[in-house]
Amino acid sequence: MVESLEMQSDVTAGSRLLTVENLAIRFKNATANTVDGISFGVDRGETLCIVGESGCGKSISALALMGLLPMPPAEIASGRISFDQKDLLSLPAKTRADLRGDRMAMIFQEPMTSLNPSFRIGDQIAEGVLRHRAVSPADARRRALEMLERVKIPAASERLDDYSHQLSGGMRQRVMIAMALANDPDLLIADEPTTALDVTIQAQILDLMRTLQQETGTALIMITHDLGVVAEIADQVAVMYAGKIVEQGPVQAIFDDPQHPYTIGLMSSLPSLGERQSRLTTIAGMVPTIDRMPSGCRFAPRCPFTTVTCEAQAPALSAVSDRHLAACHLAPLENHLAEAL
Repeated sequence: MVESLEMQSDVTAGSRLLTVENLAIRFKNATANTVDGISFGVDRGETLCIVGESGCGKSISALALMGLLPMPPAEIASGRISFDQKDLLSLPAKTRADLRGDRMAMIFQEPMTSLNPSFRIGDQIAEGVLRHRAVSPADARRRALEMLERVKIPAASERLDDYSHQLSGGMRQRVMIAMALANDPDLLIADEPTTALDVTIQAQILDLMRTLQQETGTALIMITHDLGVVAEIADQVAVMYAGKIVEQGPVQAIFDDPQHPYTIGLMSSLPSLGERQSRLTTIAGMVPTIDRMPSGCRFAPRCPFTTVTCEAQAPALSAVSDRHLAACHLAPLENHLAEAL
């Protein structure tokens, strides 16, 4: 479940797999944190979607979880990342490397640049198995074939010796999923895994990931800017803007009763299936650059409801209903906007 740290007392002991507390990430010579004090958690078998515009800090947060941020120029300015009750940030580099690809795995955004064009896909999957399991090369190859079959690649035994350029975009993404799941990880992070795919292949990939998750009980963090994907796959949602989480809660609460103006703006900009009556709604303005972050609410320069308080003071992420939190001085919006009218 995604919730503030003060609201976690109802979580069953042992069900929480990952907890992120007040994580802040800063890059060398930056005047503000790129990721600024985010907190969330995910339970075993649960899907958390982190959603927001490009540049909001989603992918950087994921890389920090995996221990893949180059340091320097990046640094963890504050915070704690707890995985299965282990403090990841205090672990030796070798221990984190042992976790990565084994108990924690990641599907990257563009499989064509993530797969090595010089090696056969079967060898690339088997390499991860050999790194983390005491098995023979023959056993690792059998596991690679099993995973290709599991992700429903046609004629998997023949594709085992293909190179990545011989596969379609959808098949390359299936290979990435097979590689990530080869060691049955407890946590899978998927960074925009369907962005470059057409809608038919996207639906197939989402259905595949959901099925595999149900079979394995893997916790999934899906990073996306596509609210259609969020509605399809999420249990919990965290909405990020300019390095901060501005709203979070169960997916139904976020879609039925959005409580942050940015979330409302994202949903209003979605195209409808019916006949278009007018131009799509847009969010005015631009995301602030790292050297021009507002001193108050980071969304204030683009928000239609901005007050003097918003410009002067950053809002805290606080409860608006059961397990539903928003970082807005006016939340719950229906109360304040009704008073204004």
